[in-house]
Amino acid sequence: MSTSYADGGIPKTIEELKDYCERNGFTESKTRFFIGYNYQGAKAFGIYKDETTGEFVVYKNKADGTRSIRYQGKDEEFAVVELYDKLQAEIDNQKLHYAADMAERERNKYEMGDGRRFLNSFSRMDEYEESISGHHTDDYHSGDRRFGKGGYDRNDSREYNAIGIIIGLLVLIFSLIMGAGGGSHGGGHGGRSSYGGYDRYDSYDSHWDSGYDSDWSSDNWDSGYTDWDSDW
Repeated sequence: MSTSYADGGIPKTIEELKDYCERNGFTESKTRFFIGYNYQGAKAFGIYKDETTGEFVVYKNKADGTRSIRYQGKDEEFAVVELYDKLQAEIDNQKLHYAADMAERERNKYEMGDGRRFLNSFSRMDEYEESISGHHTDDYHSGDRRFGKGGYDRNDSREYNAIGIIIGLLVLIFSLIMGAGGGSHGGGHGGRSSYGGYDRYDSYDSHWDSGYDSDWSSDNWDSGYTDWDSDW
């Protein structure tokens, strides 16, 4: 199919916009963008030509099924560009959410690893205690068996290690609770959430540059990220 936008331009007709979406994998089932016909269901963007009036209609069907008309008139190019611009904005929105989700996964992996390292430090302390215990058996046979030469109670030290491990577990559990409950997910741009003071989207720019953008494809499209309650 010959297209006027093939050399870097943008679609200017419904057929060109339909071809653009097909070439890039932006299917209706993924994106909820319906090109060329009047879709009546909820959660949809679309464009079609009213054969009765000859007018082009650009619309959005909200989550509750009500319709908002963005444009209705005889200028096909204006109508197509209007929907094309909205599609590009939604692509950016999808990439932003994808980058934020990937960054959050990496952060959670780091927190879990940090918690394990914290607990392992207590384990290593206990192993060290066991490794040196054999060098002080004489201390237990001179005077009181419980104490060494310096009055150091090894049984007490093991109690301290156990308490330290318990504290470490409590800290880890607390950090996980803060991570899971510090914010709430939501649809569209209303779905900003923070975890323990961490805003998923505040770190978006840096993670976009670090390669999450290049990892995104139309297969990662999630229409749950779209704000279906606004007029456009």
